[in-house]
Amino acid sequence: MTPGDGAGRRASGLSRRRLLAGIGGVGAVGMASGIGTGAYLADRETFANNVFGAGTVGLTVDGTPTNGVVTVGPLAVDRTTFADRPEPETFEVEASANPVRVWLATDCPDGDSLGNALEVEVVVDGESVTGGYRPLAEVERDLATGVRIDAGCLDPDGDPIVVEVAPYLPVDSPDVGGQATDLTVRLYAEQCRHVSEEQANAPGGNPFADVVCEETDCPECVPFGKADFGASTAVGDVLPLEMLLDGARPHQIEITGVETKDDGEVVGVAFRLRDADGDSGPDMCTVAVKGGPDRDPDPVAVDPVDPETDGIVFAPVNPKNGTRYGVSNVTIGVCIDTVETGGGGDCVVCDDEAVSLASLDIGYRGSDEQSIAVVSTKGGTSGTLFAGRVADGDAFTLDGSDVTRKGKNGNTNGGGPADRLGPEIEIAVDGGATIPIHVSCSEPLAVGMRFGPADEFEIVGGTTTDDEPLCGTEAN
Repeated sequence: MTPGDGAGRRASGLSRRRLLAGIGGVGAVGMASGIGTGAYLADRETFANNVFGAGTVGLTVDGTPTNGVVTVGPLAVDRTTFADRPEPETFEVEASANPVRVWLATDCPDGDSLGNALEVEVVVDGESVTGGYRPLAEVERDLATGVRIDAGCLDPDGDPIVVEVAPYLPVDSPDVGGQATDLTVRLYAEQCRHVSEEQANAPGGNPFADVVCEETDCPECVPFGKADFGASTAVGDVLPLEMLLDGARPHQIEITGVETKDDGEVVGVAFRLRDADGDSGPDMCTVAVKGGPDRDPDPVAVDPVDPETDGIVFAPVNPKNGTRYGVSNVTIGVCIDTVETGGGGDCVVCDDEAVSLASLDIGYRGSDEQSIAVVSTKGGTSGTLFAGRVADGDAFTLDGSDVTRKGKNGNTNGGGPADRLGPEIEIAVDGGATIPIHVSCSEPLAVGMRFGPADEFEIVGGTTTDDEPLCGTEAN
């Protein structure tokens, strides 16, 4: 693109940086709100019904004629350091017939979980127009009303407009690895000779100026927790969540409906998100049901957002036989503004004998599926707390009501509630050596702590006998 006489300044008197501010938000799937889906390349005088008018108006993107919609991606994103961020995607915009003015716009933010996590920078003709990386949702909102991107008319014989879109997911962002989004921009062009610069820069000259982004019910959808399913799941079952959101208090899902195959295998499930007290949890915005070999199934939207699914959500279909896989686990996304975190004294530190645990959630992080058994030991206690096979990512709950205690009132071990864990449990893997864990709180125990020769067992949650959640380590 050849700059004009004003060293790259437009005839409007605005610099390229001012006119292009917000382009860093190039992104979001779909079309800009309030604009039709037909061709945007038209003469303003005959733009009614999206019909091409007098003279020829056209653009090419990377040398190919375009109807005005340019999609970059899909872009898979993973957390990374700034130095290792992905290379930018690039496209070039050219006029195909006559000199044209060009505007660009995107959709309003839609609550995509990547919208606030993913950052982008856009460079136009070698110049950063975003002032660095900015959250995608933030710049989508700015760019929804459109910006003019030509430097005083784009000439077919001049240099193209070169746009580079660089995504970057900071290493300290929520873990949304494996997800992807399409970054879509929309172009509008009009002939320069049919509309004066005064008309083009007058109020209403921007074809996207009337777009208004409504406030969403879910400004940010973030990964919250994952529930693993056992061999059978029935209505009324309560499954603990492995919490994925830093600072979130322990939660569970209560099964409200199931869909099964003839052999009883669960292929679909409905549920309610609840806290440790059984009260409704935060509003869910997405649910991803894993089944079969796909480790990162696409999430489905919960619309409108709610603590309960609106009916059954299903596992993927097996393409080989057309039947659905069995449900392995579900991962839940929630609206961040409806989450209560465990800070501010809401959780209890397990490092005092006055504290007793009623339950403990343990996750398995081993590479191989194993058969395990967990029993209560020491202090005159016994009882099997869990027995079954576990695979990487599975979690299981130990309940103090399963502990058998000797003596008067079943409670000779220092007093305290009978339905409590402790003083110690032992985990046996495939009948081999046991892994002891002290759970009476006379020694520190916190969410995030790991045990076992390969740190394969992780504390992922717990509640006290006063129905208060167990605190995490400083890193959790």
